[in-house]
Amino acid sequence: MEQRVITMKPARRIRPTKGRNYRSKITRSKNIDVVHSESILERDFVKMCNFDRNINHIRYQPIAIAYQYKGRNRTYYADYELITVEDKTHLIEVKPKGKMDSDRNKAKFLAGIAHCKEKGWIFQVVTEEQIRPGFFQQNLDLLLEIKHHKLSAEAAALIKVALYAVGPCSIKTLFDTCEVLEPPIYKVTLYKLIYSSEIKINLIKERITDNSIIWMPLKDVDYV
Repeated sequence: MEQRVITMKPARRIRPTKGRNYRSKITRSKNIDVVHSESILERDFVKMCNFDRNINHIRYQPIAIAYQYKGRNRTYYADYELITVEDKTHLIEVKPKGKMDSDRNKAKFLAGIAHCKEKGWIFQVVTEEQIRPGFFQQNLDLLLEIKHHKLSAEAAALIKVALYAVGPCSIKTLFDTCEVLEPPIYKVTLYKLIYSSEIKINLIKERITDNSIIWMPLKDVDYV
């Protein structure tokens, strides 16, 4: 079934980039046509969510939450709303770890927690520790380089059958088994299968190389 693309506007107007401020739009993010980010850390968070098969939906600055700080009424716009495959809603604040403990941010977080408690949602503050573990983002960028290439169903089937037969092995070893495939077709197809989680690899521990170990996802089995 073709996934329906939805256009949803953020609760706050996204202003154009000025000076050193960072703005970006990540297209085709889950079932939304465009998701905004206003920092490089937010951009990396959206990339992570797009890769995560447990997330069905992502929306930028979905709601406005009233709160008080130093005796004044203010408005807090949480960064993202996520809906998981289990239909649970998470309200997410993306924040550098060094800015977590400011009094104003603490007031925002308390407002977010209270709002989520009323709604039956989950409030989370996510830092670079969760977004950029090890080599995850570098490997994700490598996999995304082939995003717009068309997947060859025949090559994908051959690679998966070969990996089932061989078992966990290096990328190079599997290529030697799939010798009928040209190197570019093999690499593009393999990376697409890794990105779609049809083939597993450790994206955090080390950079992807020809020596990286890959395996088929088997229930209750993990080779790393």
